[in-house]
Amino acid sequence: MIPDWLTQDCSSVPMPASLDRGRSGFVEKTINNAARFLRDTMVSETIACRNGLLQAIDPRIKLITLLVVIISVSILRSPIVIWGIYGLTLLLAVASSISLLFFLKRVWLFIPLFSAFIVIPALFNVVTPGEPLLTVFHLAQGYDFGPYHIPGTITITGQGVLTAVTFIGRVSTSVSLAVLLTLTTQWSNLLQALRVLKVPRIFILILGMTYRYIILLVHTVYDIHVARKSRTLHYGSTVSEQRWVASRMSYLLKKTYLISLDVHKAMLSRGYSGDIRTLTIFRTRGYDYAWCLFVIFVCAFSLVIDRTMVPR
Repeated sequence: MIPDWLTQDCSSVPMPASLDRGRSGFVEKTINNAARFLRDTMVSETIACRNGLLQAIDPRIKLITLLVVIISVSILRSPIVIWGIYGLTLLLAVASSISLLFFLKRVWLFIPLFSAFIVIPALFNVVTPGEPLLTVFHLAQGYDFGPYHIPGTITITGQGVLTAVTFIGRVSTSVSLAVLLTLTTQWSNLLQALRVLKVPRIFILILGMTYRYIILLVHTVYDIHVARKSRTLHYGSTVSEQRWVASRMSYLLKKTYLISLDVHKAMLSRGYSGDIRTLTIFRTRGYDYAWCLFVIFVCAFSLVIDRTMVPR
């Protein structure tokens, strides 16, 4: 005889209140966030290993040329030229086998969107006087606060819109170029390429170890919470759960310290003397020189067009 409860549909069986509450509890949220972080890290490393335009360039050349483009964008004044270079970054992303939707989400969900909120005050004649485009509201009278004057009519000015569009374009383009650099270059190669800029070796070593430690510790946090969830049928009180979290934080801190000691001993036993040695050997080819010429042409052409459209 088969018990009745074995023949019931799982979707029709009510979930206990304690377990239903736990599905969106701190354990599940921590697991999801840790898994998302590890997934994004793996995706970035996968993209860097693809056969694309920027992946084939010497990391040293790529670092210097993209830095030159970012500096050029920072001194441009024409929003048309700036947004034209931003369009070029989108073409580079597609040519580098990066999904355009993934690239846009990676860029616009962070700094450019935040900068858009910062630049909102510059739209109004209170901050940027100029030709009014849209009247927002009227005040009874104008006010003076020391050197600052608030007019009786608050409007959005043409000069304010131009300033906002230029600022957002600069930030978006610069962030897009930085994201392209990190997505198309393996982390170890990017750190090694920093030596071209005379970055101290100890700083590069700290960055490399920090990157690896973060991934390792996030994976440890993920394993801790998955183990907790697999052994939990009923969550305890808030106080007991807070004590468990505090104990895991202490355990993670202790584990971090022990790992650092083991890694340091392992490095010393393998002959570490303060110098960083890597297996990757960079070689500059004709493809890299062609990329340099292309970047020089783009920067020079952009500066000439910018001076033509916005004369001093």
